[in-house]
Amino acid sequence: MDLPAQIAGFVVAVATTALVVMRAATAPAPSPPKHASAQDRAGFAAQIASREDDWRGKAAKDFPSDDWSQRDAFHGHEAASVRELAGISGVPYEEVFRAIDDDLHHASAPPGRGGARRPDRSVNAVPVKPRPIFD
Repeated sequence: MDLPAQIAGFVVAVATTALVVMRAATAPAPSPPKHASAQDRAGFAAQIASREDDWRGKAAKDFPSDDWSQRDAFHGHEAASVRELAGISGVPYEEVFRAIDDDLHHASAPPGRGGARRPDRSVNAVPVKPRPIFD
């Protein structure tokens, strides 16, 4: 390769690097994320909890005798609802998930500890079992 081409390539590389560094240094900082209030979190948890029975029923109807797919469909509905609630409220997804998690822990706490035990809502993990293979 000849010297003028190498010099031109070096100049272009340095100029683009300088441009990128300058743009990054002068870019405005992102606004801090909005946090949900206690009232917002309670509303998120109530909205999700009120829809869970419908999602379970729809999943059971769509995937009879396939527990894995039922759980997957249920959590797909839950994820879509979380995205919707977070978008409407302008809060990060984590805020909505934290509200659901706190509500689940409260719902599965023993009755003497302030819980309103619901057997269909649990914080326990479901063991992963492979799908049956049908040839």
